Amino acid sequence: MFFTNRLSILLFTLLLFSTSHGTYLLSPSISYLEQSVTDNNNPTVDTKLTLIDFRLGYVFDSGLYVGGLYSIHDNELLADASDSYFGPSLGYYYEGFLVAGTYYIYGERDLTAGNTKYSGVKGFQIDLSYAIKVTEQFSVGPQLTYHSVKFTDSQVFGISSPTQYRWKGLSPYFNLTFAFN
Repeated sequence: MFFTNRLSILLFTLLLFSTSHGTYLLSPSISYLEQSVTDNNNPTVDTKLTLIDFRLGYVFDSGLYVGGLYSIHDNELLADASDSYFGPSLGYYYEGFLVAGTYYIYGERDLTAGNTKYSGVKGFQIDLSYAIKVTEQFSVGPQLTYHSVKFTDSQVFGISSPTQYRWKGLSPYFNLTFAFN
């Protein structure tokens, strides 16, 4: 934890006090997934998942990308469960292509239906996106994201216990990119 906090401070400082002629990027991304599962003995279950990422970073002249990511994963749009993650990002940006990795230093999964909350996140996210210029400062395009998350603590009705809750997956996103000098 000590190392990740220092890494976050270093990346944030580099972002704020950059002296090169690079570019600031603000990249919100969204994905919406819907599925229906039918089992022989159980009723059909419909699930809706909305994924929203807010990425803010700085691209140096060399293409090095340094920034941070705040991610929200929401089942049934705030009705059932929501996840939130935050972490520093490092990557490479060139002519609309961005490859970035984010290490989560904060994460939480809140299941409102069962009064359960997961914490103690360990995980990462890797993004691959391509944005097509619409204007000089605005681009749109697809993004593919791989998530890998593990929670080590759970609280049910306020009582904490160790856990090994994991999930991972690949998700398509729609990306908007705003560039500022």
